[in-house]
Amino acid sequence: MPDNSEVEEHMETASGDPVHVPTVKDRPILLASVIIMGVLIVLGLIVVFGTIIYRVTSGASDTPRGPVKGVFGVVDVPVAPQTELLSTELVEDKLSIVTRQDGRVDVIVFDTKRGVELGRVRLVPEGANPR
Repeated sequence: MPDNSEVEEHMETASGDPVHVPTVKDRPILLASVIIMGVLIVLGLIVVFGTIIYRVTSGASDTPRGPVKGVFGVVDVPVAPQTELLSTELVEDKLSIVTRQDGRVDVIVFDTKRGVELGRVRLVPEGANPR
């Protein structure tokens, strides 16, 4: 039985006819394809590990500051004393809280997924001096 560790230029079939086994050098397109795919794999690994290292070492500024999506947590809403809650409304992932204090109506809008205040709309009578 021949040793497969040695490379032979020509092999013989069962009938004894010589068979030429093509080497990689005989197929330049195959060689180029293997080299290109190897380079792409190495570049892909560099990008993956570079991204992981960047996200670990950066301040992770794009992480939500409120509760995790799907988990309801406690969110403090600062309002003045004697503020009256008029209504609340939930539309998709936005919560609107309508309050009144001293004749002024405020609409406070929250993002329920991140638990952060998106903004406030202050309704004042026409001609009044908004503070």
